[in-house]
Amino acid sequence: MTTRRFLTRFQTFALLGFCLLMLADLTISSWGVLFSPVFTEANAIFAGFVEQPLEFIAVVGLSKLLVVAGLIAATVWFNRRERSGDHWHGGDIICSTALVGMAAMMLVLIIGNLIL
Repeated sequence: MTTRRFLTRFQTFALLGFCLLMLADLTISSWGVLFSPVFTEANAIFAGFVEQPLEFIAVVGLSKLLVVAGLIAATVWFNRRERSGDHWHGGDIICSTALVGMAAMMLVLIIGNLIL
């Protein structure tokens, strides 16, 4: 009997990096809403929850968890339908795009909040 992995090594590391960046973002937002009197949320969907810090943290955290679950589900779906090693493999594209996009967003947030 052979075991089939649902995620490749590259996908696993890309998703792990993405999750770490999402956790860092949640941690920064949580600290801001709890301890910074000038904290504002840029996302209009989440901005309505800022007045209730624990509710804000729960909504943002659950949203991030749903995004991670969706990325994993989409990657597994592509892995079942495409051959691994293809140049434009859907699972690899999803994972790498998520990681690069989240890293770019965190870089913009850091530059915008700490340097400017």
